[in-house]
Amino acid sequence: IVGNCLSTNRSNINLGDQMKILNDTKQFESALELFNKYKDKNLDKCSNWIIIQALRACTNLRDIEHGSIIHNLISSRLKYDSYVLPAIIHFYSKFI
Repeated sequence: IVGNCLSTNRSNINLGDQMKILNDTKQFESALELFNKYKDKNLDKCSNWIIIQALRACTNLRDIEHGSIIHNLISSRLKYDSYVLPAIIHFYSKFI
């Protein structure tokens, strides 16, 4: 059990880091594709880092539809999360 947990955490970190690299090199569509591939199987295991990177890609693409979907998927986490909430606020501020 511990091995599976550690493996999941490592892959989670690697995914978030991969998405950050894609975002940093302005490959926002690729970052979202990577997120979508992962979230369909493991949304409940998506780290804050992964969610923030997905929102960053949506913000830069000005993709309100995709960002809103992500927001709806994680809305129950937001009230407890001081990292994801600012990313959501930043995302929506681009559409005001």
